[in-house]
Amino acid sequence: MKISEQYNLIHDNTLQVDCECNHYAAINSLSDLEALPRDIKITEMLVLGAGSNFLFTGPLPRFVAHIKPRKYITQVDNLVVAWAGTVWHDLVMWSVNRGYGGIENLALIPGLVGAAPFQNIGAYGVEIKDILVWVEVYNWQTGHYHRLSNEECMFTYRHSVFKYHDQPWIISRVALDLRPDAEPNISYQPLADHFAQTGEAVNFANIANAVIKIRQSKLPDPEILPNAGSFFKNPVLTDQQIRKIQRRHKDLPLFPIDEKGHYKTSAAWLLEQCGFKGFREGDAGFYEHHALVLVNHGQATGKELQKLANLAKRTVKNKFGVILEEEVRVL
Repeated sequence: MKISEQYNLIHDNTLQVDCECNHYAAINSLSDLEALPRDIKITEMLVLGAGSNFLFTGPLPRFVAHIKPRKYITQVDNLVVAWAGTVWHDLVMWSVNRGYGGIENLALIPGLVGAAPFQNIGAYGVEIKDILVWVEVYNWQTGHYHRLSNEECMFTYRHSVFKYHDQPWIISRVALDLRPDAEPNISYQPLADHFAQTGEAVNFANIANAVIKIRQSKLPDPEILPNAGSFFKNPVLTDQQIRKIQRRHKDLPLFPIDEKGHYKTSAAWLLEQCGFKGFREGDAGFYEHHALVLVNHGQATGKELQKLANLAKRTVKNKFGVILEEEVRVL
């Protein structure tokens, strides 16, 4: 394993922001993980995958361990086990093509498998916590592997124990409970509308294809227009916030998140009401077809993208009294 110094990450983040890190190592296998220096402090390590969930705003004084894409999927004890470097969409299609259900609603989400539990990725009515059994992590300071159960991952909306922990962990493998008899989920309205309009059979493959079609109609390809997908989380609202907003906006979109009467709303809707759909300052902007997607139209710096994101947050707070929280990690 080669360790590079002052390595530029511009081609390793989907916003294509120019950013140098102190040290860089490409991780292609478990043996590469095990070759990492043992004396790196937690605050000095950054684990990078596809780079689809980062906004770099300046030089990165860290050691970057970059998990490189490499497809490795197997079945162990009736579970589907995938290497952290497997492209997430490849895993979804592998499952669908073999008649296994559970993650078809998560098709075309950018990134690698290792990032999925970190973020508790979710879309179209499904989250990874719904089908995850265990996560294997490598402790680069002890050189040992450890498995965390679903419960130990402490999953909540776009959150897990991996986001806030003081352990020198790198996710190495993930095990999912994918089944041929899984119940298809088309509870998300755009999916339900698709099947009502097309009359297609509701099965894993058709759900995955419908999700792909819907996502492609809304979201830009980062290879063509650099972006990091949804930049903000959908905010959870209090009853007071809901009542206040509905006085002027009867069409406020609300989605139940539990059985206790809690709701989240659409961050994209809030941003669109504030005029950010297609809004642009220089090369930093929001996508013309989806207000939730921050895009780099060319040479935008991380600081310029962050400035625009902060403007959007202030505007939404002033208009609706809602504080948007970044889904993308800003460093």
